[in-house]
Amino acid sequence: MAAVAAGRAPNIVLILADDLGYGDLGCYGSTQNTTPHLDRLAGDGCRLTHHYSAAPVCSPARAALLTGCVPERTGVTGVLRGGGDEGLALELPTLAAALRAKGYETALIGKWHLGMGPAHVPLARGFDSFWGFLTGTIDYYTHASLGGGPRGPRATFDGLEPVQLDGYYPELAAERAVSWIGRPHARPFFLYLSLALPHTPLQAPDRWTAPFRKMFPEANALYAGMVACLDDTVGRVRAALEAAGEWERTIVVFASDNGWVKMRTPAVAGAGSNGALRGGKYELYEGGIRVPCIVRWPGVTRAGTECREISWFPDWFATLTGEKARDGVDLRAALRGKRLRARRLRWQFQDDLVGTPFSVAVRDGRWKYLRTGAEEALYDLERDPGERVNLREREPAVFRRLR
Repeated sequence: MAAVAAGRAPNIVLILADDLGYGDLGCYGSTQNTTPHLDRLAGDGCRLTHHYSAAPVCSPARAALLTGCVPERTGVTGVLRGGGDEGLALELPTLAAALRAKGYETALIGKWHLGMGPAHVPLARGFDSFWGFLTGTIDYYTHASLGGGPRGPRATFDGLEPVQLDGYYPELAAERAVSWIGRPHARPFFLYLSLALPHTPLQAPDRWTAPFRKMFPEANALYAGMVACLDDTVGRVRAALEAAGEWERTIVVFASDNGWVKMRTPAVAGAGSNGALRGGKYELYEGGIRVPCIVRWPGVTRAGTECREISWFPDWFATLTGEKARDGVDLRAALRGKRLRARRLRWQFQDDLVGTPFSVAVRDGRWKYLRTGAEEALYDLERDPGERVNLREREPAVFRRLR
């Protein structure tokens, strides 16, 4: 791994938004949301425009991100909705465990959603400290679990201990992150800041939504307020790193775990945006799996650049540890502006609860094969990123090859 400062490896801050759409940031074309801090980060670093999650839902996406493996190898192929022994495969080292073995101090603040049993919680999977919730989603005011695990009880933990807190949860998480960064660190650190926003429920205090209420319908104003709070958190993290003298020796990676959900009521579906991409969460259309991703890496990325190389979540294990990943590659050359070797990415997904049939997708250069249930299609993503024109009849050889 490239060091930023002589004699010390770089810190790493990995920030993951929850259900943020490809078109929800100003630097990705949003005209609804105000995201000055993320836009500034993109201006200081590299914006990836063909970056993919490994799944169109949170649990398998996060499993791939932390292990460098496709979901089928991690034991997490869908949303974890139970408790007990369900969770990320115990034999796989996590990004946190690999970095801790290299001398890093590791912390998770925010959402986990990769297992609730004693062997699966963050402190058992490579993190030195944990503050956040184990389930899939919570009420942002009461902190009660709303799903992705047992419903009802307050779900925030400090280490292994449940804690009773008052306040808007996303702001509490931001305060915790700023406090953790500001404390003394004798070793390089890895902070996985797994933000809850803008996942439903659409909840935000007036201080975040007021600027948008005169411009947008209620759902859109709430969503824009939640994105503004998320963006403010990124700004606060940057300020904390600068105040601690760590900004110039810290790698910052920001991404979303999957696209905004379109399989909702019209008001909720229209609150967020996947830009010109078709579909959303729970689907293998581009809107479900192509995600915004911004990287600032001192000595590697150049300010204001765009990376169009095809990349995805399993790549970050190799990129940030310098070790091989089963299903990922080291992206540092791409972040410097160089071409990667041609590669083929593959997804499969099914969710009976929300009605997603067994689906398979393959991305190979400009081409994408997609099967949703019995329907099959071939798309040219260079000419048709919105997947509107099925070319299976016009390009039979490509269709057969990818099929």
